[in-house]
Amino acid sequence: MNMKRLFAVCATSLVAGGVTFAQIGRGGSEWVTAFADAQRTSWIRSDPKISLEAMSKPGFELQWKTKLETQPPGRVALSQGVTANGVTLFVPMSIVVGSNNNLYGLDNDTGYVVWQRRFDVPAAATPAGCAGGSTPAATRIVNVTPPPLTAPVAGAGGGGGRAGAGYRSLLGEPGEGVPVEARAGGAAGAPPVGNPAGARGAVPQGAPAPGADAGRGVAPAGARAGGGGAGRGAQGAGIPGAPAAGGGGGLGRGGSRVVYTVSSDGMLRVVGLPSGKDIQKPAPFIPAPARWSDAIAVNTTLYAATSGTCGGAPNGVWAIDLAAENKPVVSWRTNGGAVVGAVAFTTDGSTLLVAVGPGQATGDGKANAIVALDPKTLQMKDWYTQPTAEFVTGPMVFRHNNTDVVAAGTKDGRIVLLDASSLGGTNHTTPLHASRALGGTFSAEALATWQQVTAVPGAAPAAPAPPAGAPVPPGAAPDAGVILGARWILASVNGRPAGAQATNGALTTGGVIALKLVGTGSALALEPAWTSHNLSMPATPIIVNGVVFALGTGRSAGTGAGTPAVLHAYDGATGKALWNSQRIITSAAAPGSFWSGFGQTYVGTGDGTIYSFGFRDERR
Repeated sequence: MNMKRLFAVCATSLVAGGVTFAQIGRGGSEWVTAFADAQRTSWIRSDPKISLEAMSKPGFELQWKTKLETQPPGRVALSQGVTANGVTLFVPMSIVVGSNNNLYGLDNDTGYVVWQRRFDVPAAATPAGCAGGSTPAATRIVNVTPPPLTAPVAGAGGGGGRAGAGYRSLLGEPGEGVPVEARAGGAAGAPPVGNPAGARGAVPQGAPAPGADAGRGVAPAGARAGGGGAGRGAQGAGIPGAPAAGGGGGLGRGGSRVVYTVSSDGMLRVVGLPSGKDIQKPAPFIPAPARWSDAIAVNTTLYAATSGTCGGAPNGVWAIDLAAENKPVVSWRTNGGAVVGAVAFTTDGSTLLVAVGPGQATGDGKANAIVALDPKTLQMKDWYTQPTAEFVTGPMVFRHNNTDVVAAGTKDGRIVLLDASSLGGTNHTTPLHASRALGGTFSAEALATWQQVTAVPGAAPAAPAPPAGAPVPPGAAPDAGVILGARWILASVNGRPAGAQATNGALTTGGVIALKLVGTGSALALEPAWTSHNLSMPATPIIVNGVVFALGTGRSAGTGAGTPAVLHAYDGATGKALWNSQRIITSAAAPGSFWSGFGQTYVGTGDGTIYSFGFRDERR
């Protein structure tokens, strides 16, 4: 997009729309962290455009594709995007991490690269299989409590406007750039750098004093991690990008204007969304050249896990205090196996969950285990372990009958379900349920989940979203006037699942298997219900308003270029095929580069191209 088109769009917006503000529908359709939320469900509960009704009609198609400039040029790895609304004149936006310390801010509606940033990191030798030019996804601050479940809006989607999600059309004063609302709705201003004494958001009483160790070493397991992640807390008053209590993720209800990422030297980067520039001085976080997971920011703390003992970094979980000026770091070591996948949170934020793979445990170390940690201290609270349960996916959490259930996949193709309040029971070895072997092997971060919701006939409309600061209902509580239906678990597998039948015959190369959760209390079970078409190296599926998006990445298991990726859409309850991208994508997908938000679904490929699929509206 050239500057003439840029100003033309601005002028058209001002004349036709007046002064409009970005808004998010209740429940939100943003993708604020890897796998959508703090529970890693890959589920967008409500969306203004995508629905079963809309996907059953023509109109869902390629909207744009953008080839990102990479440095150095050549094959590039891309992360999942992190979406944000109300950031610049063009909204919403996706922030994508690329290899070689590149960060991109993309206009979701046009594919225009609003800004590109490359972190100036000294070149260093990187052991094979370690981070190098790291590409774990960035994160915004995440509300740990999921929004209430609402019934799908009849007739939503299918083109025409943004169905309640507006876009900004304000111009700033000369030299001030694009205006951004202040966090609490006051006058806009630059986010504070650090936390001066006496300032709002200053280091809370009891936090480490300035000058405390902020280095890369392992702090004692019992050390305080600053604000911690328990519950909703104060949501990080004074933390750049922290939403207000009860707020969503957009500027209109929380003022989120930064994104957090980690450069390949292990430094925390706090980057402004409108500009791509550093908002705070980079702070030491993870030992380089470690290999780390997708990070997540909850309340006043950012978390990531390291694995593979790259660069001598221990296998474990790391937490950095975003509120303190000196950014102290604490960690927990597995003293056994490597951490598998990303960490997840229970729906009240009181527990951080970690999957640990095989290894030789020493002392109180853990291997082949799911471990519960206190988010404030990273002290171990509970665990489940089985010598034969070699976990190959990270934990995923969902609410079922007032219980948080943890799901994780094992090497032999089983899904293990655990009660988050008592992992493995009193003997630490008893799960709620272990499924039969599904066959094949799980893809990395293979699991996703969603729940059906239907409206009660004649019920009153759902109440409006609560104002900032109001109490937030429990994560599983639906709005009045809706009925909760079946809970579904989706698993991506490579190879042929045992006895599985796909919509076009038996799976041979791999695909997505949908399982229905049945039973109550401690008597839970998973029943296979439907499978996708054959998919080559399938990615973690995404669910939007009951529509399951399944991506065959086409990646090669070896060193080859692979085959072009294909995106499919299915009815999440029946497995009915609704749509596919056919031959539009021309190369294999980049590992993990698959996300959704604001009525579109995005696929990043190994050659640095982003493809956007959705319904056309007035901005495209």
